[in-house]
Amino acid sequence: MAADRGVGSWIDHRALIAPDQPALLHGETTRTYGELASRVRRVAGALRDLGVARGDRVAWLGDNHPAFVEVFFAAAKLAAVLAPVNHRLEPRAVDGLLDEYSARVAVVEREAMGVALPRSVRTRVVVGAPTATDRDVGYEQLTAGNAEPHVEERIRFDEVCLLTHTSGTTGAPKGVMLTHGNVTWNVVNLLSLVDFRSDDVTVAIAPFFRTGGTGVNVLPVLFKGGTVVIPETHEPAEILRLLEERRVTIGFGNPDLLDALTRLDRWPTADLASIRCFITGGAPVPDRLIRLYMDRAVPFFQGYGLSEAAPFVLLLDAPSALRKVGSAGKPPLFVDVRTVRTDGAPCGPNETGELQVRGPNVMAGYWNRPDATRSAVDEDGWLHTGDAARVDDDGYFWIVDRVVDAYEIEGHVVYPGDVERKVAEHAAVLEVGVAADGGTATAFVVLRAGATVSEAELLDFCGTVLPPHAVPSSIEFLDELPRSSVGKLLRHELTAVAS
Repeated sequence: MAADRGVGSWIDHRALIAPDQPALLHGETTRTYGELASRVRRVAGALRDLGVARGDRVAWLGDNHPAFVEVFFAAAKLAAVLAPVNHRLEPRAVDGLLDEYSARVAVVEREAMGVALPRSVRTRVVVGAPTATDRDVGYEQLTAGNAEPHVEERIRFDEVCLLTHTSGTTGAPKGVMLTHGNVTWNVVNLLSLVDFRSDDVTVAIAPFFRTGGTGVNVLPVLFKGGTVVIPETHEPAEILRLLEERRVTIGFGNPDLLDALTRLDRWPTADLASIRCFITGGAPVPDRLIRLYMDRAVPFFQGYGLSEAAPFVLLLDAPSALRKVGSAGKPPLFVDVRTVRTDGAPCGPNETGELQVRGPNVMAGYWNRPDATRSAVDEDGWLHTGDAARVDDDGYFWIVDRVVDAYEIEGHVVYPGDVERKVAEHAAVLEVGVAADGGTATAFVVLRAGATVSEAELLDFCGTVLPPHAVPSSIEFLDELPRSSVGKLLRHELTAVAS
């Protein structure tokens, strides 16, 4: 019988190659690949004893922790499915996802101990906190004992191993089914564009409950046999310290956190010489942020992805980072990308249309939502992202906005992202969000510290950089813009924030 090639086999294979190589670092804790492989096998056996079988869901709630990595690979060994849930969502949304997944077991890190679990969860496994109820099991109990159980399931690439979910910023979160094949091809695609190495060190900044939190840097580094540093806190000062002390070589984070690093007093003198590249995405990336990292000689790549694509779709190559500032780049080896008009016809160069994606990284579908799946992935395998994009004459993709956020002014279709990028060019503007109501549009602006500019002055500036129909009707100044946990602008909340 053929050997298992599922995701759950990765750590065992790495342990055979380099058992003493550090795999995970968390505070004072270090796990080598040999130790990690042993713990993964023990956790898999313990989950099996708790009744977890092929296809069953194991929920995760909480902050980033080495236990997440162990449970992910352990569930994959059982042909079970890890279902991470953002514990920061509204309680009703969390409960809805857990109930929909019907998880037998929920692994709960201490930051999520206050989350109420539905009765369908038979066992709560507690990480980093005391047990509190008769259905609780301490996480370290799963790795206790001397004998390592024999866990050997033959995994097909089309079996689901990860059940992540959409952000919920435009509706109720939907479960996204990612197979062993999706997860593996996502890594292969990243390796086709990014020079991951077996001695790489990465820092896990982005939340593990987001697909990008593991898919962009953590899983590729583990696949190659490198080291993942999992911070004990997400404070910018701590992240910067780890970048220096752990000699981090590759990183990934959303623009908000990476911007916060540049505002630290230590940023100008921090030793960042070990970093070969930093990847960012999840939200539009201001040009000034890219240049701040380039000024520190840190190669800074803007990319684009989404949960339904596991998540990697586009990346801007290093030689073009300054020449194409603001572009999301080009697709990797095994991803097809196109833009289409509303009638399905292909867009021409520099014409904005919906971005569509096809490849072995595209999800199996939405959990228990066949109609939504058929709407998202057509018969030819194209994933309809709902994002508006254009392709320039050199074949580089530029993410414009969400298709549904476009509005019409004087017979012209306007994408708020296009307006935001131009307004942000003003020296006094730190960030901006645009929202339309009927036939008018308002730009909500956050000013740089110490900067001043009047509404009239900023509107005059808009008139010099935007066509007349795209100039906002008014400007409102805010202390901050509403954003999701991964830095995405919550455009629908803008009006409420200003009122």
